[in-house]
Order: sequence, then structure tokens, then C-alpha cells
Amino acid sequence: MKKSYTWTAPVLASALLFAALSPVVPVYAANGTADETIQPTQAELREKYLDKMDLKSKDVLGFYYTSMNGSTDARKHNIKKAIKRINGQKLKQNETFSYNGTVGNSNISEDGWQKAGAIVNGQLVEDYGGGICQVSSTLFNAANEAGMTMVERHGHSKTVGYVPAGMDATVAYGYLDFQFANPFDEKVKIKAKTFDNEHVVIAIVRA
Repeated sequence: MKKSYTWTAPVLASALLFAALSPVVPVYAANGTADETIQPTQAELREKYLDKMDLKSKDVLGFYYTSMNGSTDARKHNIKKAIKRINGQKLKQNETFSYNGTVGNSNISEDGWQKAGAIVNGQLVEDYGGGICQVSSTLFNAANEAGMTMVERHGHSKTVGYVPAGMDATVAYGYLDFQFANPFDEKVKIKAKTFDNEHVVIAIVRA
């Protein structure tokens, strides 16, 4: 049976307040902690990247970026691979997007996934597909801003540095998925790219 997760008003208000008060998106460091380097705000990079992605603000329902600065080459490889697989995905009204169903099984090397840092049972370990949760978390924040209906979302067992606390979405193929549905009477599309070998950028737009 598919699990449904609903944000209560107090939890949602708390998360939105935290996000509003957070001036920067922390950098993910190799040890799983936040780098203290000051990063541009969402607003500062929004117009820059929307222009690079040839998107008009009026068509953008949700936008979010995170930094992969400090990540290993293997982790960046996995992030870029996941980004390519979700980019361009379209959803009709009431259609549900499955992150695992789109990205596939990242727990194996046969599909080109590499070993990189991943959080398992609260510990940072090296595992195939390490880094793909940064993509699912970035997507969650873009989808949340876009007003998508959250169907399934799980938080990490350890705080991550690339999004504010409580605003992450962990995945584990065959076990934990991130899913959301399009509640609108028009198609929406996921636009996802990486820029400058540093930023993970995702927008939910009108299709």
C-alpha cells in the first residue's frame, strides 16, 4: 500500500519559517557537515539560472538550488546522472512522479553508479549512488514551492548540510521513495541541470 504523508499546519509553518530565516544554503562537505562558506541565496541565483535554462518566470511554479561544492568526483557523477534522468519528466493532472521509478536502482555498479558518501543508519558510508539524495531533496523543495501534493517522503537519519533541517527527502531503492502528484489541471514538467560543476538546479514549470 502506498504511504501518504501530510504536513500538519504547525510542522509546515515551522519548516517555512526556518527556510525563510535561513539566508544561505549550506554547502555539503565530504564528512556530511555543513561548510561555513557563504553561499548565494535562492533569490540571487533564481533569475540567473532561469535565464540559463531558457525559462520564463511566469511559467515557473517552483525553483530550488543546492550546492555540491566540496563533493568528490564520484558524488558529482552520481548527482549529474540522476539529474539527467529526471530532467524533462512531465506530469498530467493527478499523475504521480516516482523518484526511484525514474532514476532506477542506484545501488549497483552495472548501471554506471559510483561509490560515494551516503548516510546509512545515521552513519556516513561509501556506497553506490551516494549523492542522489541531494537531487531528491532539491526536487522536493522545488516541488513543495510549486504546490505539488506530497505522496511519499522520508527524512534522513542524520542531518544533511545541503538543505535546511526537515527539508530533505532521502531515497533507497526498493525501500524508501520520494513521490509527489500534480494537483493542477495543466501539465507540469521537471527541468533539472547542474551548473559550473557546483550547483544543482531544479524547477517545476508549466508544460
